[in-house]
Amino acid sequence: MFFLDDLLIGLPAKGLVSIFEKIYDMAEAEVNDETKIKEELLRLQTLYEIDEISEEEYQKEEEMLLARL
Repeated sequence: MFFLDDLLIGLPAKGLVSIFEKIYDMAEAEVNDETKIKEELLRLQTLYEIDEISEEEYQKEEEMLLARL
């Protein structure tokens, strides 16, 4: 009886955990994708060059992006 209860309660929870782990892995891979980080650095540089952001903002954002590489 307890085995059946464990199966009925445990399997859906394990499935949800597995789904959340996959979502987390995919999100982490996207956040740390080197190509996207480089594109963001280029966008940031462009914003700085056309005076859309200050040098302080540029340096702060650049530092955070480079730390992710």
